[in-house]
Amino acid sequence: MPAQDSNNANDTNTRLDIVIKLLAAIFVRGLDNGAAIVKLDKMRLSRDQIADALGVTTHNVSQALYAASKKSASPKKRAKPLDHSAEAEQL
Repeated sequence: MPAQDSNNANDTNTRLDIVIKLLAAIFVRGLDNGAAIVKLDKMRLSRDQIADALGVTTHNVSQALYAASKKSASPKKRAKPLDHSAEAEQL
């Protein structure tokens, strides 16, 4: 590949990275970082891209994704059904 083609490819990649960053920031506007990280991860952005778009470290991204996976994996607690047997006996 000639040097000029390589420079053009690098320039194109740089511009695409900027577009990805801007679109990601717009997509998650108004969300807290945890929710934004999960949404961008579901869009299959890399952890580096997510961190760059949100202005956080890749370590923060990893922690948020780990916490979200633990939260979704934990069984949801059900409310106990009310026991009306004592009330029924009084009637």
